[in-house]
Amino acid sequence: MNELSNGMDRRRFVQLLVAGAAVAAAAPGSAVARAETSTAHRTAPAAHHTPPSAAQRKEIESQKKSLADALRVIRDFSLPAGSPPAFVFRALRREGRPR
Repeated sequence: MNELSNGMDRRRFVQLLVAGAAVAAAAPGSAVARAETSTAHRTAPAAHHTPPSAAQRKEIESQKKSLADALRVIRDFSLPAGSPPAFVFRALRREGRPR
């Protein structure tokens, strides 16, 4: 288990990772430097929300009523006392090598 799947050992991989991080941090045009400068000059987006039209308000009210009716039906449904649950979780045994 001392080698990665491509045949490179762990020490070499870490050396390359550190070298790459050092180059990325030292580069003047690095993504980190660009991100720091670009976020400093951003302005808040303007809120241009148009109010819903009469047809949209009517549709929203229709959907609210439909949802309320569906929830009322679900909540009013009564289950007999002691009825079994609709779903019971049962863990499966692990397949693979024996213990």
